[in-house]
Amino acid sequence: MWAARREAEGSTQGLPAKYAEELQRNILGTVVLPGDPEYNADRMLSNPRFSACPEVIVYCEVEADVAECLRVARALLMAVVVRSGGHSTAGFSSQNGFLIDVSRMNDVCITPEALRAWVGPGTNFGKFNAKLQTYDLHTPGGACPDVCVGGYMQGGGYGFTARIFGMNCDQVEEIRVMLTDGRIVHASADLNPDLFWAVRGGTGSNFGVLLAVKYRLYRGSNFSGFSVRWSMQTDDGTAKAAQSLAWLQENFMRTGAPDTLGYQMIWAFEGPTGQPKEPVLLMRGVYRGSREDLQAVLSPVLDLPGATLQALYDPQPYVDLNRILLSEPYEVPEFPADMTPMPPPEAKISRYVAKPVSADGWKQLLDYFRSSPSPYTIAAMEIYGGAIARMPVRGNAFLHRDVYCDLFFDVFWLTEQEEEQMMQFIKGWEETFAPHWTGQSYQNYPSPDNPGFAEQYWGDNYWLLRLIKGKYDPLNLLRFPQSIAPLEWHPPGPGFPPGFKGFEDPIQAAAG
Repeated sequence: MWAARREAEGSTQGLPAKYAEELQRNILGTVVLPGDPEYNADRMLSNPRFSACPEVIVYCEVEADVAECLRVARALLMAVVVRSGGHSTAGFSSQNGFLIDVSRMNDVCITPEALRAWVGPGTNFGKFNAKLQTYDLHTPGGACPDVCVGGYMQGGGYGFTARIFGMNCDQVEEIRVMLTDGRIVHASADLNPDLFWAVRGGTGSNFGVLLAVKYRLYRGSNFSGFSVRWSMQTDDGTAKAAQSLAWLQENFMRTGAPDTLGYQMIWAFEGPTGQPKEPVLLMRGVYRGSREDLQAVLSPVLDLPGATLQALYDPQPYVDLNRILLSEPYEVPEFPADMTPMPPPEAKISRYVAKPVSADGWKQLLDYFRSSPSPYTIAAMEIYGGAIARMPVRGNAFLHRDVYCDLFFDVFWLTEQEEEQMMQFIKGWEETFAPHWTGQSYQNYPSPDNPGFAEQYWGDNYWLLRLIKGKYDPLNLLRFPQSIAPLEWHPPGPGFPPGFKGFEDPIQAAAG
């Protein structure tokens, strides 16, 4: 089915010739149009499930390129989306219309003595972490080295060290943004604070084009690491894993675990090549301290039924440890080396766990996972608490603070028959989890068919985000299926959240 859609969508009307020629003449970057040799490859995202056909793709090299793109889009009233790394789980980083690609805007400028860095939106975490390691510095980032700063930060940004330091968006001290009218503004706690609040969690391609991010950094890039394993090959083993999850939720997630520990619970199918894969529950994470202290922290976990210590790692650079935790002894998930396409098409669904789940409840969820018709299905619990919970709920637009974890479910397929089967399976997961769900979803893991997205991603903050959208992008030039719908500006009334000085004058220019 997905292959047929790609063929059907392989053509689209391009940008009018007059504008296309002007655009390429006026920018340093590259314009790609339908019919160009590169077009079909350039319009694709990391997930081959999605294959939108933009009328024009522009690879921007400098900020002036972005301004020229927006000038043309305004003249033609074209919908604009921005792509930094192309990892949107709903395909929203490539839509029919005007696609601004900022992947080449990937400069990193580190000031080690000030513990600060300015980073371009197209910077991926492989590059960013490697740069930070040179100075023995760290800031929480994505587990996948190909994910880029722009989309990741604006949706929140969870990683192995988020529980230790906070979400990636919590580390941001200033941003540089181009508004859709071409003006460049800076935003911080004191300058355009409404925009600063919204961008950190309001998701990308909503308020303006992100040009640069100023991050707070932390000394020390070395962490200890670990892996604990539960076999779920049998009903008894699964019951022990479920009991352990219930204990961890009560004693080792939102509270109990030290704030120097960051970890995830991974559900996967693992085993040697050529042999049947065994369902397992894995607890993998990092610790800001010595191996000996980590071992003491893990002692109550290793006393849980069915728990076995799979690995304990000495302190080492985060770049290396992050790779090890997702690839040894097996990749998560483990695809055959000759699989085509690589990666395969994927569907993902996110659900926050915000209320206790009994051991029986966890057993039901684990049993459903075990029933997957594909050995490539995975689920992961991204554990919250710690520094994530210490940030006030209204500290920025990312409101998911008082939860145990985000639990995402991920399925893959190769053929149309498998696609139908796996989409039914993920729908069954949604139904199985429904009794435990309080209605929150992680906005960095959107699903394409989700009419309740606004409430799930932003809750009571959505009306405020709509006002900010109306102020900074009143023409709604930046739009996609789950973008924020602008509201006409009105002065704040009673009950308006304090601290938004940028709202005091609705006519105030957003320029810094």
